[in-house]
Amino acid sequence: MKIKGVTLKLHWSFAIILVWIIAANAVQGFTWQNIQWSLIFVALIFLSVIIHDLAHYWVAKSQGVQAREINLLPVGGIPANESLAGSKKSEILISLAGPVANLAIAGLLLPFIQDQLPVWAIPSHFDIIHGSDILYKLHLVNLGLFFINLIPAFPLAGGTIFRTILSWKMDYFLATGIVATAGKVIAALFLVAGVIYVNFLLLVVSLLIFSAVQTEESILELRKLIKGLTFENVITSDFSTLQSRSSIKDNIGNVMNDQSREFLVMEEGMPVGSIPRWDIINEASEKNYAVSIKEIVKNKIIAFDANEEVEKGFKSLLTFPYKNFPVIRNKGSVDGQSKKFAGVTSLMRIMEYLLLNRLDPKEHKILKSLVKKIG
Repeated sequence: MKIKGVTLKLHWSFAIILVWIIAANAVQGFTWQNIQWSLIFVALIFLSVIIHDLAHYWVAKSQGVQAREINLLPVGGIPANESLAGSKKSEILISLAGPVANLAIAGLLLPFIQDQLPVWAIPSHFDIIHGSDILYKLHLVNLGLFFINLIPAFPLAGGTIFRTILSWKMDYFLATGIVATAGKVIAALFLVAGVIYVNFLLLVVSLLIFSAVQTEESILELRKLIKGLTFENVITSDFSTLQSRSSIKDNIGNVMNDQSREFLVMEEGMPVGSIPRWDIINEASEKNYAVSIKEIVKNKIIAFDANEEVEKGFKSLLTFPYKNFPVIRNKGSVDGQSKKFAGVTSLMRIMEYLLLNRLDPKEHKILKSLVKKIG
């Protein structure tokens, strides 16, 4: 599903929530009417999560960070951004946007639930949903999403905020390791609490945190594997380009014949930006044929020096694993041509290089697992 060019992807864990609510009805002796209210309730939770993630997206956009894809988790999530946040302050604002949106929803529902029991007097679990209490339980769900997302563990917003705060005083990846360790402890506590209190939601959150921690630990392992590797080692010439001064009309054929997701924009032999294929198709569909490619380039260019170690650009590579980043060779000449475009690289290209050239069997297994998670 797409909203204003942003792809929304539904996480598999939503199916567990659906099955849980229907099963709760079945155990308690459901009627078709109660099942209908339960399905409406699931739809309202889904809408709350969409609002949560779109809040991340809108704040990211206001901070100059573009996002093309959002993975919808039952506890919310953060969009896969197409450009890096400008500052740590931006990262915190983007992360807080989703939980604050849930808090706002919970507040807006208050006038409609004045006759309900206070939160501390309700049963410790959700079972059958009725028309009389559906808004109250939606209020509680949004309060829950707000507080759960402040927990300092991945993939929750609190985990990203915790890492950003720590990275003010230490290396970004050292901070990631600390948050991952904290996540393990928190996930274990959620798992134990879920079993003791037979709370399915706690079990689902525990599973999501464990899964996210495994991914983060694999990424930290990958960082160790790339030590000593330079961008010169991983350059490829397999990429697609468009000339900055050419028009939309000039490039319709190129886009139709080339299925690349993104094109590198070139000017006088050097990359000056990149542009998603969808932006070109969108301009063509609106018959803006005379517009030049340079006019619609939005993505700021991030390039790497061929002599630099890959580790220096790891954070950017990790943020966009399939994105082609330009690699520049510095010739050191005085004729105005000291820099030369050498080619491109990407995180996926680097992992392919490692698999084919540098790893032992144990490291192969780790890297293959990471490739599957990213892919």
